[in-house]
Order: sequence, then C-alpha cells, then structure tokens
Amino acid sequence: MARFPYTTLRIFQQGAQAVVQPAPDGNVSAVETLVVDLANGKSTVTPSQSVMRGTPTVECLGLLGVCKLTTGAAALVVITEARQVAALGPNSSAVYELVRAQVLTEPGAEKNSANRQLLSLLRDAVDPARSGRGIYFSHFYDLTQSAQRIADRDADPAAAAAPLASPQRADSRFWYNRALSASLLDAGAHRFTPPAMLGFLRQLPGLTFAGGKSATLTLIARRGVDRAGTRQWRRGCDSKGNVANFVETEELLSTPAGDLASYVQVRGSIPLLWTQLPNIKYKPTTVIAAPGQSVAVFDAHMGSLKAAYGDVVAINLINHKGTEGKLQVAFQTEAERYTRTPGAGLHYIAFDFHHECSKGRYDRIELLMQKIAPDVNRQAFFLRRAGGEVVKRQAGTVRTNCIDCLDRTNVMQGVLGRKALEAMLAALGLMPAGGPGPAHSLPAAFPAVEKEFKILWADHGDGVSTQYAGTGAMKSGFTRTGKRTFGGVIDDGVKAVTRYYLNNFQDGRKQDAVDLVSGAYQVVPGSKLPLRPQPSPLIPIVLALVLVAFGAHQAGQFLAGGLAQVSVGVADAAAGGVEAAATSQSQQLVVVLTRAVLPLLLGLGLLAFVVQNGKHLVNKPLLCPHLAVTVQAAKKSGKGGKQQ
Repeated sequence: MARFPYTTLRIFQQGAQAVVQPAPDGNVSAVETLVVDLANGKSTVTPSQSVMRGTPTVECLGLLGVCKLTTGAAALVVITEARQVAALGPNSSAVYELVRAQVLTEPGAEKNSANRQLLSLLRDAVDPARSGRGIYFSHFYDLTQSAQRIADRDADPAAAAAPLASPQRADSRFWYNRALSASLLDAGAHRFTPPAMLGFLRQLPGLTFAGGKSATLTLIARRGVDRAGTRQWRRGCDSKGNVANFVETEELLSTPAGDLASYVQVRGSIPLLWTQLPNIKYKPTTVIAAPGQSVAVFDAHMGSLKAAYGDVVAINLINHKGTEGKLQVAFQTEAERYTRTPGAGLHYIAFDFHHECSKGRYDRIELLMQKIAPDVNRQAFFLRRAGGEVVKRQAGTVRTNCIDCLDRTNVMQGVLGRKALEAMLAALGLMPAGGPGPAHSLPAAFPAVEKEFKILWADHGDGVSTQYAGTGAMKSGFTRTGKRTFGGVIDDGVKAVTRYYLNNFQDGRKQDAVDLVSGAYQVVPGSKLPLRPQPSPLIPIVLALVLVAFGAHQAGQFLAGGLAQVSVGVADAAAGGVEAAATSQSQQLVVVLTRAVLPLLLGLGLLAFVVQNGKHLVNKPLLCPHLAVTVQAAKKSGKGGKQQ
C-alpha cells in the first residue's frame, strides 16, 4: 500500500535543530520523527521517537522542502495555511491551494548578506501574493499526474505501492517542489513532504445535466518545472527540448456513481532556439537561430511529447507576417522536416488567428476546428467506469501555441475544451438523447452550465497568464462571455501596459525566485552569489518625461501668448523705434530657448539614450542569465542567429 504524507505536522525548533513530528493520533507515545539541522541542511529520519510535548514552534500541513544557503546553512519551507479547492479521486481526497508558507532558519542566518538575499527570493517564490501564486498540493491525490497516467501507474503494483512523493509516482515534469524536497526524500522523509504543483485548479461540483443527473467538472493546469519562468526571460527551447510556458491542462468530468472522463491538451513556447530579451522597447528584438540549428531541440521536444501523450496535433496561431511570420516559417520548416520521418506522429497546422478572426470574427475558429476534427476524434479521451474498467483511452494530444502561449492560445483551448466536454457528456449519458447536432451542444442543451464553463476557462487563462506574464489573459472577455466588447479592448490595453512595466522593470527578480525554488539554480555553499544591485531606468525615464512635459508646457504658453507679444512688439516699434523692438524680440527668443526648447531637447535626448541602452537598464535575472540567451549560446558553438 502506498505511503501517503502526514496531513498535520508539528515542528519544534531548538536552536538550529528543527524536530518535525506528525500530530499524535490518540494516545500513541512514539511517532516517526524527522530532524533537520538548519546549520548544515542534514536531514535524519527516526522510525520511532517519543512524542514531544508542549507547544510547537509551528504547526503545518506539510514541508515544501529545504533550500541551501551560501554559508552552508539551510532554510526549511513549511506550509502553514491552505484552503481546500477541490476533492478528487475515488475517495474524494482533499486538494489544497497554498495560502501561506513560512521559512525557518537557524538563529543568526540572516546576518549574512548573501543568505539574506537568498531568503528574500525564497520567500518571494512561495508567497501567493508574489511569485508563488497557484501552488497546489494534496496528501492523497497526485496532482502531477493525469487520470490516465494514474490508472496506468496503479496497474503497476510496484509503482502503486511507492510513496506519493517519489519519482515512481509523481511526474517530475510538473513536480514543483521536486528540487526543494530532494534532500528530504534522500533521507527517507517521504511522508513529510507532499508533491506540489504550480498552475491552476478549480472545481464545479453538482452541475445538472440530462434527466436531472449531476456531475462535477474540474479543470487542472500543470505548469512545467523545466524552463519555468517569466514571459521575456524564458522563450523557446532549451538544449534538452524543454520549452518555456509549458502547461498541461486536464478537464475532468466525474459522476456520483464513480464514472470518470478526462481530456488533456498542452501548450508551450515555439520549440525552436529563439529569444526576445527585454530592452525597454515595447516590442523587443527577436533573435531566431539559423536554419538547421534547432533540429536537435525540436526533435527532442516532439519526442518527449510523443512519449508522454502519443500523436501530436501542433496548432500554431501566430501571425504570418512581420517577426511572427518569420517564426512561423521557421516552425513550419522544422515540422515539415520532422513529418518526413516514418511514424512521425505530428500534424502541424498554421492558423493566423489575428488575420482569420479580425474584427471580432471569433466564429471563424470553427474553420480550424474542422481541420483538426478527424485527429481530435481519433485521439479521443480517457474514460473509466465506476468499477475501475478503462473503456477508452486518449491516444494523443493537441499542442497549441501563439507567441506567448497565453491570449490566443486560451481562446483556442477553451473552444477545444468545450468540444471535449460535449463528447465526454455524451459518453456518460448526460447529454439529451437524439445524437449530435446544434441542439445537443453545451450552450443549447445546458445554458447554465455553459455560463459556468466560460467563467471556469477564463479564470484558468487568467491564472496561467498571471504566472508567466504578470497579468490576466488578454481576450479573456471573449472566453468569459462569448463576446468581444469595447470594454474588453480597453481591458486588453491596460494589461498590455502593465505587462510592459513588469517585464522590463520587475521580472528579473521574479525569474531569480523561480530559478531558485525550481532547482534551475543550485546554491553552492561558500561560493559567491551572483546577485548585485541593478541600475533602474525609471529615474532617467521619469526625469526625461518631466523635462519634455515642462518644455512642451512652456512652448504652449509661448504660442498662446504669441499674438499678445506681436501687439507689444508693434507698440514698442511705434514708441521706441525698430531697434527697441528688435531688442525685445531677442530677449523673448532667449526666454523661449531656455524655458522650452532646451528642456525638450534634453528630455528627448535622455529618452533616446535610455532606449539605445535599454538592454543594460532592464531588471535582469542574475542567478541563471545563460538560460535566457539560448540563441547566443548556440552562436558560440557554430552558426549564428538572425535578428528580426
């Protein structure tokens, strides 16, 4: 039988020693005990130790893990508060969203400045109000696995008996505290650390369908741990084929009788070597690897998708003109090469979303749905009956991307999710009798459920978008209401400006926090930490704008008073002659130059300087800067990239 994590832990900190025990059950006198030495990070598990009495330092729901510090000390990250958001699995296991985490250190650990910087990043990474938004966990249900993968694993007695927090059960691609929990697992503390997932999870229980039957709809988004990060600092593929903003979304439909259906689709950055580093400009320069340079990473990415899901339908929604058009050509070139291989299992479709759906014609997405319908129907979905019999399996997945894999992708995935839900409802006998047709679509048959479905998918898009880009998704108004409105356009504009600010002036630090907690950066005790103060362009930008505004204001005043000055000049000429009038006009010209023209020139010059040197002034990640510049790294090994 699998060893599940303890649901409640008590931590007694005694100097540098953190003694962790499960909350005693009844009158037991001895329990499994974990001791973490915060002075050196060493963890020890004792199978049976006397229950400690008294008031614990901290009571928690589990440990996220241990993070090394530069002095050799360690920090223990504990889950102190969470809220239940769902119940999943045959036993309705509780699923929680992290609300508050606490970081424990030995006394005096923060006296060291490098430790202080790391602890600040660590707290940021597990703070739901900052970089740690959307961390979920369960003590009895593996959130890192889809329903189909869980069924496959449970069919293997060895895997089914393994601890929940172990590579035999958890999917390492979505195991967010994989790196943090490693030392605890090495010590055998599997029951102290539940596997956590970063992403989105919401559940709609008690939805009513045909014949008054009820079902529960759950939507889960699992964010990939490898190449995790922020919008501009993580683009494209790494050398192993991991793509930025990789998210697996699973739609689960379950009935009170125990039937379960599941549909899985994925998104991820364009699987090539390309970058788009912030440089103050609204649209940063895109650098694409030279032809042929992305072959290995493209093949590795597609190979990993096929191994995990089966055949792949890759939908590329980016523009076919401009910089995006060049990326589209590069993606299509690799896809066509790949599909020439026997058994490639890839169907690539390019659909220029902005062109096809311009002027609010989102109904034209149906043209794309018609193209992929044969593949989607063949891939099907997972279906398990109440007795445990698997009667249908999903044999492939749809991979969707746009440039950010956020806004256009959310719209497309929502449409595909509705089609999948309709198919699952029909299979479970929850659709009205009479077969497929417009009258048997979700909006027509169950308008109340359709409304909840839209809100659910809009919240899903906003959650995934906020983690990667810092704001909710654009076009979420359409996903939420089914209509493209003027208010939605204004909302998109506000989000665009907010993203620009965050991506240029704050995301470097956020990327460092993600790199630390995900294990992309490994702390080596005694080594120099690559963190340093960074120059901010905000001061010169604000100064430049003030100068421009002041100069423009002065120029406006001069122009507004121009007629009056002309009248004065005429009067001066009549009273004192031409020489006096010329002197007066010269004085006025000097005033205009000093009060209006000079500030304007200084302000515009300062703005030009900032834009010219923008790449040196943005807030950059400092722990793993090399992970953002995959194309430049490739250039050093041979062929170069091209700028767009």
